[in-house]
Amino acid sequence: MITGIEVTKIEASRMERDMISNMKFNINFEDVKIEKENVDVKFTFSAVYEGGANNAKTVGKLTITGNILSRENKKDSDEIESTWKSKKTLPIRFAEDIINMLNFECGARGTLVAYSIGFVAPLPITRAKLQDSGSSA
Repeated sequence: MITGIEVTKIEASRMERDMISNMKFNINFEDVKIEKENVDVKFTFSAVYEGGANNAKTVGKLTITGNILSRENKKDSDEIESTWKSKKTLPIRFAEDIINMLNFECGARGTLVAYSIGFVAPLPITRAKLQDSGSSA
């Protein structure tokens, strides 16, 4: 269960004055620390604003860095730790919860920063639904 989010850094830059025609979102998990049932996931959320002919150039970027805090039962925290150590990824169900929380939180927190440099809010429209790449659909 996600218990909190700590934002440690927010950066925004506008490189061009072109009209924004597209946004691309990315979430990277930088590190995972586990202490008993407490899981701390360091993340970087970025929204890249594109414009110009055929969305060919980056107009600006918003980056939010921080930690998602979660409290999991022993079995789940062991699985998270094992998956992180072996693959540098998170178990699908846990990752999906984290990504959806970050989309909401970073979209909300990034809105004021984005508006201050003339960008639209960095709000991903859909809820993330992850699937194991090894499974058949």
